[in-house]
Amino acid sequence: MVDLTLPREERTLERTRRDGRPAAGVAVFARGSAGLERPAFFLQEGHFGNTMSSVLITGCNRGLGLELVRQLLLHPQAPSVLIATCRKPEDAHALQTLAKAHSQLYVLKLEVNDFSSYDAFAQTVKSIVGDKGLNVLINNAGILLQNHSSFSNCTVESLTDTYVTNTVGPIMLVKALRPLLKLAADSNADLPMGWSRAAIINMSSGLGSVGNNTLGSYFGYRESKAALNTATRSMSYELGPQNIFVLSMHPGWVQTDLGTSQAPLTVEQSISGMLAVFFSMKPEQHGAFLHWDGKEGIW
Repeated sequence: MVDLTLPREERTLERTRRDGRPAAGVAVFARGSAGLERPAFFLQEGHFGNTMSSVLITGCNRGLGLELVRQLLLHPQAPSVLIATCRKPEDAHALQTLAKAHSQLYVLKLEVNDFSSYDAFAQTVKSIVGDKGLNVLINNAGILLQNHSSFSNCTVESLTDTYVTNTVGPIMLVKALRPLLKLAADSNADLPMGWSRAAIINMSSGLGSVGNNTLGSYFGYRESKAALNTATRSMSYELGPQNIFVLSMHPGWVQTDLGTSQAPLTVEQSISGMLAVFFSMKPEQHGAFLHWDGKEGIW
């Protein structure tokens, strides 16, 4: 158990994995039941064929990130280590409840704009995943500061902040965690490139499509996601020789704080579709831009 009398920064949980590996992660627990229901798609035999050891997801306090955590934990081949990050673990009550119910879930603090903390963060991740490395990094954290922003209301600050969070953050986090991803790729040399070996999923958006931009607006957000797509393609060339798979993913227009209630997709539908894509990724899709339902996106 975690000693909750300690300062939050010192609350570390030492666990021993089923394979005998010690791991350490920052965890914050809350009372209450998990309240989990298994999505129907998990009952389909053979829907997921691959397995993985460790997954790290950023931006998990709510929305897509939280649902990714929830559905991965419910998966019959759930990762042995699942790391979920957020800015304020003490306020992430849903994650706290999940962590109490699932010993493989680690909740870590990560400010994606605090690049000076990345080295220490990478060391914490290393202490959790051990010699097997990190199999999957999902860069999910992102912001949309001004919905439908146009020339009339965009500012230098909003444009810059959005770019730093949505583009610079994922690039620098990949840089910090690349040694652990390479370690996983090398440790699974008998597996093809993809989710089970070593993979980076950059959560993009259809609004980042240049070829499909017929409405304008969303200044800052569009540019940041278009740049992230470009970064994905560049990463694919640099990391491909190290057998690290890279993909840009459009989650669809989803009913989240960013997508609003007008969106046609529920969070559950989007995540179940994306997980089906992740588990069936093929090496030839390395460097691609895909939609939540597996269709190819327009760059």
